Amino acid sequence: MSEINCPHCHGVVSHGAKVCRGCQAEVEYGAPPFLYGVLLILSILFGFKAASFLPEFFGWLTAIVCFVAGAVVLNKFFKDRIKFKRLYRTK
Repeated sequence: MSEINCPHCHGVVSHGAKVCRGCQAEVEYGAPPFLYGVLLILSILFGFKAASFLPEFFGWLTAIVCFVAGAVVLNKFFKDRIKFKRLYRTK
């Protein structure tokens, strides 16, 4: 496994870990989760549009195919993205 450095504590974190052991920062890999929500909404809208001039079944099928294809594109585009998220609490 490869290792990455935490930008907060400069500790070494194994690739695939969910949390940094040094500062407890959460590690997020791949596409940001909100992009999948946007993709879902766009796929549903495109499916409704397709259902207006095709039978209803093909509208739903179009929405599913658009979502799956979009998810594959997002995974390929963001395959190397690694983000460390940490909350700083001060009193």
